[in-house]
Amino acid sequence: MRGKALYPTRQKENLLRGLVDDLNETKDQKGLTYYAAFREVALSWLGYSQDEAPTIIDGANDRGFDAYRISRSEIDLFQFKSQDFQKTKTLTSPADGQLIADIPRIVSFLQSSDFSKEVKSRRLKTFIGQLQTTLQSVPEEEIVLLRLNLVVLFDGLTLAAQNELELHRKQNGIIKILGREVMLEIDVYDIDRLLASKWRETNSQWVDATGQHSDWLTFHYQSKGSAYINDKTSLILYVRARDLIDAYRRFGYQIFEANVRCEITKSQVNDAIRQQVATEKGIDEFKLLNNGITIICANRKQPNNGRLDVMQPQIVNGLQTITSLFEAYDSLSGEMQEYFDEKCFVLARLYDQQTIQDVPKLVRATNNQNKMEQRNLRSNDQDQISFERDFAKLTWFYERKDFAWTAFERSPNQWTTLKRYKDRDFKVAGRQGRPTIRRVDNQDIGQHWLASIGHVDDAAQRRRLIFEDDKYYTRIFLSRVSKPAFDYQFQFTDPRAEEETVLSAPSAEALLLAHLTYRLAKENVLTSAKAREKIIVERRLGNLPDDEIDQRLTRDPDYIKSLALSAGTFLFTELCGFLFLRAFGLDFYNKAALGLLNQTDMEPIYRSLNFETIKQKISGEELRATTYSRCYGFFSNTSCCPSLPKAISGETPSSRNRPNRGSCIANRRAGDCSRG
Repeated sequence: MRGKALYPTRQKENLLRGLVDDLNETKDQKGLTYYAAFREVALSWLGYSQDEAPTIIDGANDRGFDAYRISRSEIDLFQFKSQDFQKTKTLTSPADGQLIADIPRIVSFLQSSDFSKEVKSRRLKTFIGQLQTTLQSVPEEEIVLLRLNLVVLFDGLTLAAQNELELHRKQNGIIKILGREVMLEIDVYDIDRLLASKWRETNSQWVDATGQHSDWLTFHYQSKGSAYINDKTSLILYVRARDLIDAYRRFGYQIFEANVRCEITKSQVNDAIRQQVATEKGIDEFKLLNNGITIICANRKQPNNGRLDVMQPQIVNGLQTITSLFEAYDSLSGEMQEYFDEKCFVLARLYDQQTIQDVPKLVRATNNQNKMEQRNLRSNDQDQISFERDFAKLTWFYERKDFAWTAFERSPNQWTTLKRYKDRDFKVAGRQGRPTIRRVDNQDIGQHWLASIGHVDDAAQRRRLIFEDDKYYTRIFLSRVSKPAFDYQFQFTDPRAEEETVLSAPSAEALLLAHLTYRLAKENVLTSAKAREKIIVERRLGNLPDDEIDQRLTRDPDYIKSLALSAGTFLFTELCGFLFLRAFGLDFYNKAALGLLNQTDMEPIYRSLNFETIKQKISGEELRATTYSRCYGFFSNTSCCPSLPKAISGETPSSRNRPNRGSCIANRRAGDCSRG
């Protein structure tokens, strides 16, 4: 990678502005320090999802590194160095030697014979335990790779710092940890590498990293023996892996545009692929052990003498393979890179897009190396596309696949199912003038709707089954229940529920309202982490050891109450859904849900995700007749208004071994009705 164009230089200013905007937004919205905001944004830009993100260890006695990630036989340590990014002029300066001063300290700690000596941090002890387990579980013949990643908000390193870094690399190529030899790599991610990562993700044109337009790519294939299989619809051959890496380096995610997954983040499969090409034997066997890639192209020439020219190739299966090879290649020695160039091949299946009748079916059939989420496999089903369009009419973006918004925002014109819409259609002015995006994730929608119709336990504990189990998928996305689950003793398969359920997709308005009731509850309670921080500050416990803090918190009634509130958000959504279905029945899905969004205190949340009005009322205990009168006024103007008193005063889901919320609501004075 070093010495090569990482992205078109004319785009640097825009990319840098985007980075600074992300940093400021994260800092302001979450109340973080400059350092913490950079750490969060940098990990996101480097491709780490929340599920795969490194574990944060930063704090007192952290021994020099800030986060770690252990996967099979690979260990990643992270150190972040930031600065005041509001002073954008300073971002163009390189980092000096002080930013790499912790390297010898970290290496010395790792080679210590007694890890637990003077280690006070609970998180550091957890890391040590995981490290020991990993070193003991990896067979002796396998290489254990330890990467020390320095992520810096600076424009490279000074010459002196570069020389010092190279010295550290030479002195510490192989180190011993608990008696086990480990290969150590030290890598620096500066601003340019962060911008390059974002450019590869957002490039939506056939313009390469040098700024040149080109939509024909050349792949070299293994031409010995039976070189390829060719028929009218497909071409099967072994493609040189280096050509695939170069294509990704040149065009980024543009070559993956047709993939059902808009973006794939780092996972254990990536780590296994990188491990495979770490040795000559692994490189030789790669073409036999890897599942290969699938490419759809706009045009291609006849293979000739080991060369294949392809127009606008779009890889529908193989993103993990190529991005992992890309990362592994740059960490190989010069000698190993030469061996890789000559010997590493990948099985490729090439299709002409004119001959493919059902691209989604092809994607489902070929995406089997990484675990393919059922949510993504269903993303191109007609019912999910219909929800996307219906939500768009409400000016909300419905994410029917992983990272759909990222793909849509960078190239709305290529998003064929929303041809009339632009990314600005789903944005409103947010805090300090920065845009807020009205978007919903279909897995969240499914979970919140499941809670709204009364299946709270399923919503909380079986989220992963929403798209995997037809029972859940049908109930959520293909059915309209007329009554809450309370009326069927919360049984999912009650015969009466089947008879009284209409096989028709619920309206986008109803699904969105359920989602926003959950968001409303979440906005008005502290997360368990925030509750912990708040009590620690209020009780002045910050200087105590972690174990003693935990002991005191478990006896603190305010902390316990906060935990209970943070865990009860699904119950609020269930209560709202109970009232809506009792009051309106099947009519809820039509005008009623839309009216509740437009004509109640939900309106500012629905229009602009503005929770402040309701939060101020709750904090000031001002929820009185205004909210109730607007709600009751809407209910009373519907044909179903006789159902409202019964819905409010009748028995509610609370009977399920919980205090009776129905009687509680009935006994409240009218002016306080919406506190429920």
